[in-house]
Amino acid sequence: MSKLSRYIAIAIVAIILLASGFFIVLMNSATVQDRVVGRAISSQLAAAQDDFGGDKLEIVFCGVASPMGGAGARGTAQSCIAVFAGDRFFLVDTGARSADKAVALGLPMGRLDAVMLTHFHSDHIAALGEMHLNSWVRGRAQKLDVYGGPGVARVVDGFNMAYGLDYTYRTGHHGEDFVPSKNAGLVARPIKADSVIYDRDGLKVSAITVSHPPIEPALAFRFDYKGRSLLISGDTVKDDNLIAAAKNVDVLAHEVLQPDMVNAVAGALDTAGLATLGKILHDTLDYHTTPVQAAEAANEAGADLLVFYHYAPVPQNRVMDRMFMRGVADVRDTGVLAARDGTRIALPVNSTSIKIFD
Repeated sequence: MSKLSRYIAIAIVAIILLASGFFIVLMNSATVQDRVVGRAISSQLAAAQDDFGGDKLEIVFCGVASPMGGAGARGTAQSCIAVFAGDRFFLVDTGARSADKAVALGLPMGRLDAVMLTHFHSDHIAALGEMHLNSWVRGRAQKLDVYGGPGVARVVDGFNMAYGLDYTYRTGHHGEDFVPSKNAGLVARPIKADSVIYDRDGLKVSAITVSHPPIEPALAFRFDYKGRSLLISGDTVKDDNLIAAAKNVDVLAHEVLQPDMVNAVAGALDTAGLATLGKILHDTLDYHTTPVQAAEAANEAGADLLVFYHYAPVPQNRVMDRMFMRGVADVRDTGVLAARDGTRIALPVNSTSIKIFD
């Protein structure tokens, strides 16, 4: 062994011994543990930047799952999309796990202006109470508005009743100066389908009727801000009303169901003696949109970018990812993006560019 090789070997041994020594100290010293954790948290807080919104229309996916398949290995949250326009911040739907995902993504929850619900299936409303809490304790300056179709008051009243004691506990423990009771609670804002529901500071939001029977109305939402545009489909079949509303939109975020995968899973459930679950899964085939149909809709609307979300079933690996793209390129060979939790898209004003951060 040469001198250089011996020096390298000695250095490696020394590094291993030092690392082992530090690990032993870390595992057994409360003082060292406190310092390490404190520095890690300080570093994370220092790195966090609220650069959402500003002079652009911006979309962040904080949940792209349907109820089929659970969180899975990827930890996917259910349906939730954050929309920023200027200093405005809205959430479209609040499915299970989406509140935790929104916080993990660093969304500025204290700035949250309102939630807009496409409909009242559980996978679109489950985390509404947690969104309320996470925005309230981070400084939201008013009660949280919740826009929705007929029935929204019933949903909001239910959440307020279920979380009412929690509201009083939080303020009672932490104090009015920190968790003011005047900002606690959800406020229902019933809306009329196929109309403009918000028009302020250059931002216009329109509600569009889509087909998701037996729900009437199920809604899509279109956001227009200083010449840039986004349409979020909610749950729907391929729908002419949606296509008309999405005319020349910059970004069309469209739900998708992969029928081959649904049939395979439903068949496996039947074989396993879980016929009820198999039937429920099979029933979903008639009120969702396949990826190919979504691509057709984007083409007919003239959308610049089609983004898949609300996957049914939830893809858990790269094979399932590929299955969702079957046949899509034959219809639309460019301008298609498969979103994941954390996908971020920016549409700067006075521009036609679409910036994707995935």
